[in-house]
Amino acid sequence: MKSIKFFSSLLVLTFVLACSSSNDSGTDCDSLADATDAAQAAYLTATPDNQVTRCNAYKAALQNEIVNCGDEFGDLQAIVDGLNCTASTTTGTLSMSLGSAPISFDEITVTTTGTTRHVHGENSTTTSYIVDFDVEIGQTGANKINNFQLRLLSQTYTPLIPAAFGNNWTNNITVNSSTSIVGTFRGELVNAGQTSVQDMLGGVVDIDF
Repeated sequence: MKSIKFFSSLLVLTFVLACSSSNDSGTDCDSLADATDAAQAAYLTATPDNQVTRCNAYKAALQNEIVNCGDEFGDLQAIVDGLNCTASTTTGTLSMSLGSAPISFDEITVTTTGTTRHVHGENSTTTSYIVDFDVEIGQTGANKINNFQLRLLSQTYTPLIPAAFGNNWTNNITVNSSTSIVGTFRGELVNAGQTSVQDMLGGVVDIDF
């Protein structure tokens, strides 16, 4: 009778250890997924100075997750394949007017993640003006600019839809190739607290990268 009880205890112990090992493996993959998410968040908020470094860190996190946890449907590998971690040289025009005040961005970068191109513009003479928006690769026509943000004097402005004073948000992309983006945009922008509205006119993107 004692030997039967001892054997039963061994079975229970083996089962507990097996479950613990499985949970540890799952926890490791959860941690790797969290690391990938953090690297992605850092990459999406990269500046021209750290874009290459953060892009490579994001790619490394994806590859680490693939190696250790698999990639059953190839989604992670597709992101890796779509990442371009080389420093981009972008020339052309990225400008707008706020009321009658013109703003021009002379430091422009274009980064690509999957099927999305992210355009980032800064003014080299001041940190008060930063613009960001996304365009899906190859798409042209009306309303193809997504996630538009203008950083102005420490506040972030986004399109006000519908407009309060009649200048409705509109944009049109006429060229969207592997090396160029050309289009126009305009509309009212509002800050996060909706306490300030900016009247944006004459927005132009005409860049080669």
